[in-house]
Amino acid sequence: MRIAYVLMLCLCFAAAVGTAGAATPRIVGGQAAVAADWGFVAALETSYGSQFCGGSVVAPQWVLTAGHCRIYSAGAVRVVTGATDLTVSSGQVLMVDRQLRHPLYRQPVQGAPRDDLMLVHLTTPSAATVIPIATGVKPPAAGTLLRVAGWGATSYSSSDDSYGAGTSVLQQTPVRVSPAATCTAAYGTDAFETEDMICAALPGKDACAGDSGGPLVSGKGASGLLIGVVSWGTGCGLKAYPGVYSLTVHNRCWIESTIGLPAAPAAIAAAESDGSLTINWEWKKPCAGASDPAGFRVRVLETGQTVELGGSARRLNLTGLANGAPLTISVATTNLNGESTPISTTATPTPNLVTTQEAIWSAYQQVTSTFVLAPHATDVQWRVETGTRLRFSPQPWQLAPANATPSTITVITDGLPVDNDLDVRIATATGDVITATERIQLAEPTPPKAISAVRLRGVPSVGSTLQCDLGRWSGTRPFVVSRQWFRDGRKLAGAIDPRLLVQQADAGSALTCRVSVSGPGGRVQQTTPKVVVDS
Repeated sequence: MRIAYVLMLCLCFAAAVGTAGAATPRIVGGQAAVAADWGFVAALETSYGSQFCGGSVVAPQWVLTAGHCRIYSAGAVRVVTGATDLTVSSGQVLMVDRQLRHPLYRQPVQGAPRDDLMLVHLTTPSAATVIPIATGVKPPAAGTLLRVAGWGATSYSSSDDSYGAGTSVLQQTPVRVSPAATCTAAYGTDAFETEDMICAALPGKDACAGDSGGPLVSGKGASGLLIGVVSWGTGCGLKAYPGVYSLTVHNRCWIESTIGLPAAPAAIAAAESDGSLTINWEWKKPCAGASDPAGFRVRVLETGQTVELGGSARRLNLTGLANGAPLTISVATTNLNGESTPISTTATPTPNLVTTQEAIWSAYQQVTSTFVLAPHATDVQWRVETGTRLRFSPQPWQLAPANATPSTITVITDGLPVDNDLDVRIATATGDVITATERIQLAEPTPPKAISAVRLRGVPSVGSTLQCDLGRWSGTRPFVVSRQWFRDGRKLAGAIDPRLLVQQADAGSALTCRVSVSGPGGRVQQTTPKVVVDS
């Protein structure tokens, strides 16, 4: 049998006047809601007052609803909170400035959306009750009795697939969680996803058209928890087709990271130089589904300077600073709800003794660093530091005696990883003051790759000379090349030159040459096709 998946989204006119065939959802078999039990409920309306979806106040400026309820622009939507009767001016009418649909919202089966959630941001806070999100990692067990509420259609006719009129008075009804097998039998495994959905109903009791995004809750009053939101289904109150709800437990991290303060930066470091500081920091998502930060706020405590940066920033160069004065730098993450707890570091702008610096891959796992020390009246210590991002491994200190002229220093560092981007910097110290120069980032070296195959050139006959042709190679240089000749698959001792004089002992045998090419990115071997020496 072909199943028609019907989104629980009622166009405002359909819910209000009962237009037949509306493609959406519902409360049928319910009763007028007790206002004290539903203080958190919200109605999404068009700017001219037609209700089209429900929602729940999950933070003073945030309402959680269904992802498929994003059918109007934010400026064309208003939200009513603190009222169960939409004809009475007892609640707040609040405007919307953002609608944030879940980043993984999708419809692999038309009419059966997954991760069907959206957070609506209000321009001003609501005074309504805030309902907490259910905790735990598992959905309610089959048989659990829950409650759902909404202003949608209160009747449905399966004979002509028509919906009755909506209601201005919030309706509520109990529903019982169905076994997952019942849901998949009704809708199919392609449409019903047990990880982020549950289905629930009772005989003749269900959500219906216009109830989309409305709350599915456990408990009452202060003990109430938000379990899910009305999402989709077929018809309303049909025995074989219970209503489907998008779970909050599955997406709790996304919800809480969006409506709460952002996670603080994970680490901070400062590189000191002449009249400036380079601030680097890390930020990690608290979970895979967490929202990205809106930005970062960097403050200099002693000067009062504040810099606002976008969410992709992880670095800032502060210039025009006085040398020798210690400064406290803090970085906080920001989003629509405010800023995180800051993390801080202390650094001192210091004249940089390193005037130029270069670092290059010079061999496999080897980097050669060259830098110039400016003239210095006192002894200076220096060292090479290598690592990735904020994690640097310093080498032992070396002494650079006082010098009235610039001095060039070259140092080779071996045993470095090549599978991650590598940073190299030079740190200098005069007394107790350590200054690190700007870091140089070395891209991950690419391994050698043959552009043209290695081959043997020459006539394979006794007394002639064969040439082991290297061909052309790509990859990060420099390359170190070695060769080894083989007779009938066995290594010829000492035969490592590019050319081989064919001996009488080679007559009738197959000769090959194996080329080994090593570079910063690794080592690759390639063997020439064999040639048979004339007997």
